[in-house]
Amino acid sequence: GTAGPLLAVLSAAVVGGFLAGALLGEGQIDVSQGLFLAAAFALLGGGASAGVWWWNRRRAAEFGMSAGRYLRVGRQIRRGEAPDDPAERPAAVDIALRMRRALGSSSRRRAWWLWLVGAGALLWFVSGVFLVVDGRYAQASYNLVMAGLLLVNLMTMRRRRRRLEAAERALGIRAPA
Repeated sequence: GTAGPLLAVLSAAVVGGFLAGALLGEGQIDVSQGLFLAAAFALLGGGASAGVWWWNRRRAAEFGMSAGRYLRVGRQIRRGEAPDDPAERPAAVDIALRMRRALGSSSRRRAWWLWLVGAGALLWFVSGVFLVVDGRYAQASYNLVMAGLLLVNLMTMRRRRRRLEAAERALGIRAPA
């Protein structure tokens, strides 16, 4: 079950690294730089995948379940659902509490970093527009995609919070005020 996602991560890392190295150079296509960055991204992607795999297995072992089952419970919580199996409830509560802590760092009281993310998106967008005017379309598309990714993250935060609250109600745990 891990071969497909691992292959997807590694292939995305290799393609992204190659494109970043070959196309985003100093105005010319540099295949050797693309291959070098593809190898570096593959190593980083493989290391990150191994770290995530180890972390998920360790967390799942604490609750006496397989990593696949633990991840399935996590997907249910992200969708705003509670697991039906009572044996999965402790893992679900732990996952919900971890997700609450992660979303808690984006509370309305500490919204200064949301302004930083918005300012970063604006900078990516403006620099992308300048690169389009300059005729450097590969770099401009990269900057515009990065601006879009930052904005999508900001726009989905409210939905993630609502789904987590629905999962907490279904589990019978109380969200912090």
